Amino acid sequence: MIWATCSRLFLLCVPPQTVSRQDMAAASVTRVVRRCEEANTGNKLDLSSCELTSFPVAVYQLLRNTEVLSCSLNSNLLKFLPKRLCAQFPHLQELSLSWNQLHSLPAELQQLQQLKSLDVSHNSFSNFPEIVFQLTGLVTFNVSNNAIVAVDAERLSGMQALTHVDLRENPLAEAVHNSVQLLSRPRVSTTPWEEHFQDME
Repeated sequence: MIWATCSRLFLLCVPPQTVSRQDMAAASVTRVVRRCEEANTGNKLDLSSCELTSFPVAVYQLLRNTEVLSCSLNSNLLKFLPKRLCAQFPHLQELSLSWNQLHSLPAELQQLQQLKSLDVSHNSFSNFPEIVFQLTGLVTFNVSNNAIVAVDAERLSGMQALTHVDLRENPLAEAVHNSVQLLSRPRVSTTPWEEHFQDME
């Protein structure tokens, strides 16, 4: 019964399939179910590389009695993070969303006050996600390899738990690059500004 429900719901979360792609979709369903079973014992949900275009709602049912502490959605095709995920997994300490197509984060992310590590590298952010400033317990934030130009260095410095921000491979404005480099805390990793300038020539 669980398998049938998960199959129906999950197939709505993968791209339109040709006949040959249906087998791949079925394999993805199997992968998701297996990883949910692993999460039930290890509190870590790993749905990376599952070809997801949206989060499978069946996962909420499969993990309804599980306290998920770590969630990886790396290397999928996600364009947004569902609001329900934040409510369903309020005790998350690690959230990894790298290698997707995200350009924003939902306001509901502020519900994750136990979140310590957030990775949104290799996405489509053109603006620094402001909701991050509401995550008072955040320790590390990886936003490298996006298209961010501006960052509020003063607000970054006011995040008491934050120790490291990775801003490498973003086209930061020169003034922004210089201001974040001057911060004593958190430590901010950046690509040398001259390199970006030369690339844009």
